Amino acid sequence: MDLDQTIMISASGMRAQRHRMRVIAENLANANTLPLDPGQEPYRRKLVSFRNVLDREVGASLVQVEQTRSDQANFGLRYDPQHPGADENGYVRLPNVVTGAKGRAWGRGDLAWV
Repeated sequence: MDLDQTIMISASGMRAQRHRMRVIAENLANANTLPLDPGQEPYRRKLVSFRNVLDREVGASLVQVEQTRSDQANFGLRYDPQHPGADENGYVRLPNVVTGAKGRAWGRGDLAWV
């Protein structure tokens, strides 16, 4: 493997990780975004998946973003009858974004949870 291949492989991985970090930042920025009307959904967490793609010109497998999709996990509920987004029972649906202690895992690379 020559230097050009090494740089292309590294660059593809960095582009993919940049995309994932943007999605993580969006998830964290919207972690407290609640619906304003009872019929609306709160923010839905986004997930990024990757794939290896053979680049025949480079002669190596490169990393690409396969897709960015919405997480279909259930929303949490909080009792807040005064909130404009509360349902007839007084519950507001919460975004399905996980924050807190897991937020400190950024440096480890296990970011799929955000």
